[in-house]
Amino acid sequence: MRDEIRIGLVGAGFIGRSHGLAVGAVSGVFPDCPRAIPAVLADVDAAKAETAARSLGFERASADWRDAVDGADAVIVAVPSIHHAEIARYAIAAGKPVLCEKPVGLSADEAASLAAAAKAADVVNAVGYTYLRAPLVRHVRALVDAGRLGKIVHFYGRHFEDYLASPSAPFSWRLDRSLAGRCGALGDLGCHILSIARYLCGPVEAVSGTSTIVHPRRPTSDGALRTVENEDHAAALLRFAGGVPGVVEVSRVAIGRKMDLAFELTCERGSIRFDAERMNELQVYLDEPAMGGAPGFRRVLISPDHPDYAGFLPAPGHGLGFNDLKTIELAAFLRGVAGRRSVYPDLGEASRIGRLCEAILDSSDTGRWIHSPEQEPARKGPSE
Repeated sequence: MRDEIRIGLVGAGFIGRSHGLAVGAVSGVFPDCPRAIPAVLADVDAAKAETAARSLGFERASADWRDAVDGADAVIVAVPSIHHAEIARYAIAAGKPVLCEKPVGLSADEAASLAAAAKAADVVNAVGYTYLRAPLVRHVRALVDAGRLGKIVHFYGRHFEDYLASPSAPFSWRLDRSLAGRCGALGDLGCHILSIARYLCGPVEAVSGTSTIVHPRRPTSDGALRTVENEDHAAALLRFAGGVPGVVEVSRVAIGRKMDLAFELTCERGSIRFDAERMNELQVYLDEPAMGGAPGFRRVLISPDHPDYAGFLPAPGHGLGFNDLKTIELAAFLRGVAGRRSVYPDLGEASRIGRLCEAILDSSDTGRWIHSPEQEPARKGPSE
């Protein structure tokens, strides 16, 4: 196994900074990983790149993303969707492992093309579906796999935020199809809850969806109004392989909801409730004799018994946050790079989730069920 891996980070915004913090933290939290060396941080805004590189401990900054690829052993792509494919393809061609933020490019086809290129070049790759790394989400998967809950009966999931709830919120690149792609709330938020749905319940055979643009026009910086080009809100019925039903909802205009990613998994012998705003606890109901004669859900606190938590803290209940999930994500990527083995979720999974998002919009446009939106039926999941 390699002792050190030099990291090139492209992007100095919110998500880039989160990745940068993970680069600094990962070796201390997970000493089994190769040491991550913060080598080059690039951003189109040179001053922003310089400030971020200095604060995050990177060796140098650049306004050219190619420097972050050429000057590193592995690359993190944390920029707007329009740039994903170009940077990732360049890294793959150079034989550099790449961790790309979701949703990976502007379409499922673009993600699939990158997945094919990475496979042909035998380049390790991963995608930032961060909430798949939450220790309690992985604990739910372990309960399912162990048969503790019995057969899955139903999945309900949502991802609601309110960053565009106000009609006066300005137009941004996320609302422009040429910069963000056809999928709006689905591409930005829906991919997270759909990744969890697939992780827990397996492939989706068919979808019936609806979508809407709540605020059709938004103000630009010069005071004009510009037309919004992708959906603010979407909902879908899902049919998983084997006939299990599900429901997902996503919204970027759900006023009052800040990070409302939540799911409920109903099974034959138990049920689970998870809320990412309270990611350090899980509501669990098992159809077993109630303690003290009091039936109902019980709260399970995060603890060293759950995947990856012990690297951060030795005692239960102290809690992790979003940036900690990024550290877990990076650790899995580094192990994959060092061992030259696949990492889940990868570019192929991103293309399949992208096809689900697009199928929901196709269904909304046609008023029909869309069948077999995914191209690969395998049920996989993080193993690190």
